[in-house]
Amino acid sequence: MSDGAEAGHCPAYGERLRLDELLEVARVHENPERALFFGAHQACEIWFAIVLRHLEAARGALTEGQGAAACAHLDRLPRIMAAVAQHFDALHALTPDEFDAVRATLGTSSGFQSVQFREIEFLCGARDRRMLNIAGLTDRDRARLLARLDEQSLDAAFAAYRDRAGEDVKRIHDAMAAFDASMRSCRGRHAALAEALLGGGAGTAGSSGAAYLWRSMERTLFPELTQGVRSDDC
Repeated sequence: MSDGAEAGHCPAYGERLRLDELLEVARVHENPERALFFGAHQACEIWFAIVLRHLEAARGALTEGQGAAACAHLDRLPRIMAAVAQHFDALHALTPDEFDAVRATLGTSSGFQSVQFREIEFLCGARDRRMLNIAGLTDRDRARLLARLDEQSLDAAFAAYRDRAGEDVKRIHDAMAAFDASMRSCRGRHAALAEALLGGGAGTAGSSGAAYLWRSMERTLFPELTQGVRSDDC
């Protein structure tokens, strides 16, 4: 869709955002509880897409030796993840009974199957190949994840940049660590939500629910992040 500037038309707010198209496919026409549930998850997926673009840009900047540019992209990510966490907080407005009613209509579908979230993990460097075997993923989903495995991770791009004695190594390291911490915090908010709505019950897609999410806080996005950091970088 063109912005219309070529024809001398200045698009209005709704046109700029393509709101007619967006709201047509968004699940905002469900009953109020389902609209809240689906809207929160769809909003998270939009944020995940934005995170992926920033991670790709940061990796490209490191590959080109542009440490400051990489930091500019990485520094935005904790705030984005804070916004994602607020969507989980919004779902606390549902009662356990309301959540159960929505959940009963989901079948085996689950946020556990979020391909973009797994892409974020793989792109960063947390490459647990078991995630390729998540039930419910389509062939296209697995192809996207396999493509990420063929790419250089951000973790590896940083290690190569660090070994070339690039500038701002400590700053980049800290920006990656801050994003990692924001992801752990987001997982914790998700775990607290699951605990409030599910108690000790099992999650969808065969996970152990809140217990799995609490354990996921122990994972890091960047397994190699602290390796090879010289004392003069710190």
